[in-house]
Amino acid sequence: MLSYLLIITAFLSLIGLPLSDAEAEVHWGYPDYNENEEFPKWGGICDTGTRQSPINLSLRGAIKGVYEKLEGDNYDKTITEASMVNTGHSVQLSGFDVELELEGGPLKDDYVLEQIHFHWWSEHTIENVRYPFEMHMVHRNTKYPNMTVATLNKDGLVVMGVLYHASLERNRVVDDVLADFVPIMSYDQINNPIQIKTNFKITDLVPSITSYITYEGSLTTPSCNEAVTWIVLAETFPIGIDQVEAFKSLEYERGKTLANNYRVIQKTNDRAVIIVENETKRVSGNGSASLTSSTASLLTILIAGLLLKYFN
Repeated sequence: MLSYLLIITAFLSLIGLPLSDAEAEVHWGYPDYNENEEFPKWGGICDTGTRQSPINLSLRGAIKGVYEKLEGDNYDKTITEASMVNTGHSVQLSGFDVELELEGGPLKDDYVLEQIHFHWWSEHTIENVRYPFEMHMVHRNTKYPNMTVATLNKDGLVVMGVLYHASLERNRVVDDVLADFVPIMSYDQINNPIQIKTNFKITDLVPSITSYITYEGSLTTPSCNEAVTWIVLAETFPIGIDQVEAFKSLEYERGKTLANNYRVIQKTNDRAVIIVENETKRVSGNGSASLTSSTASLLTILIAGLLLKYFN
């Protein structure tokens, strides 16, 4: 019986079907860079796929795209109920009491927001600069009944990536998330969701969707299914180094904290990287910074990279 189960598990991994939570927990994790560990092979399509994520986003090599407006339905509505959980790999928010949909832009269908999670040190890089924090907003194509089915289809998911740059300015929304963080930090609380006390709007997290970079890719965690249209915003938002450090206290094993949870950069493999610039913004009042192709933008990227090296 054990041999049979192992064969089935290996087969599912090879064809790229998502493993159960228990199986995934056994088969993958992040290296401890403090111990000079190399990034592990996760198996299956994670190692053999040709449209894997994350990638380095080079603005100089991007194609300019023109689409209708990309917008979120009910993103300005207050969410009064949501759950937060330590997945053992990240902090995740889900179970929103407002139906939140993304439509327009490069998307042919409507996509409903299923969950939000965070990565300390960004997964995507811009011109090879890695930022201290990245938020992923995972949306499911509404024509598929659930995440499992959506993950098996090329147009199944849209993930909006939001990058954060190092700043002396604290991020108020991140502080709100951290206010509910302590009860889920320990290993004993993995996969044990709590109801958060904070009320928020998606527009608090993403004030506007104007310029962005889009490409076809994959989940950045096993099973790495190549089912994702990525939309990475071309504005970054400020975050304090101490706020990032707070996330690093999340336990993934008893007595072991998650110092980082980003996947290494994957090969682009001649995929089209499309930049959509609906509005030109250099620096806005909320502290966001544009990553468009101006000289000022490139200086912002370089300065952010120097800040990260200094504080790491």
